[in-house]
Amino acid sequence: MNSGIYPAVSGSLAAMRKMDVISNNLANINTPGYKKDKLTFEGLLAGNVNPPVFPQGMTADPLLQKENVYIDYSSGPTSQSGNPLDLALSGDGFFAVTTPEGTAYTRQGNFRTSNDGTLVTVDGYPVQGAAGVPITINGNRVEIDDKGNVTVDDAPVGTISVVDFAKPYVMTKSGATLFIPTDPQETPQPGKAQIQQGYTEGSNVDSISEMVQMLETNRYYEACSKVIRGFDDIAAKAANELGRVG
Repeated sequence: MNSGIYPAVSGSLAAMRKMDVISNNLANINTPGYKKDKLTFEGLLAGNVNPPVFPQGMTADPLLQKENVYIDYSSGPTSQSGNPLDLALSGDGFFAVTTPEGTAYTRQGNFRTSNDGTLVTVDGYPVQGAAGVPITINGNRVEIDDKGNVTVDDAPVGTISVVDFAKPYVMTKSGATLFIPTDPQETPQPGKAQIQQGYTEGSNVDSISEMVQMLETNRYYEACSKVIRGFDDIAAKAANELGRVG
């Protein structure tokens, strides 16, 4: 295979991957606490360290594109809901929640109570208080201050845990809004973010920016496809002409 086709094939695959990322971001534009993914590329020569998609021939090493996916942790816009169980974080930090796989972290603060009064996420995961103890709310008037101290009918019931990690964050997504440290040994530190009761943090996805990127990526994919078709036509023409010469 002509080595010139490698950049076009690599570019097409990269464009498809970027379209997947953009589509997922747009699908979560209305998901509270969602953090968008970003995709960057870098060019590199294929070789033993970076093998090409197809076996190399005797031509020069083809140029490939290496993708890097990372999470944009910037805050989304906050809006007032009036629901006393809706909580937004002002500043860096995360809520800690208990999942079947262990503790996970989130910025999605549109909480609710389970049948037994436990404060849980929209997916039903208990929100952790001090020392990982769940918060139980049984009463009418719920007040939560900026430090996370919870009182129900003027009686204290616990403190919602707000934690943070060293920056830059090295975490992976679990679902749309949960994060887990890549290093399982990393220990969270007390967070400095303040809690805003009656507010929710929205997704940090900018619809206009994502749509512009989608159009650019689509055009890039079309350009790569034209290059691939061009090489295919050249190969077919060469085979036909060589066949007539023979």
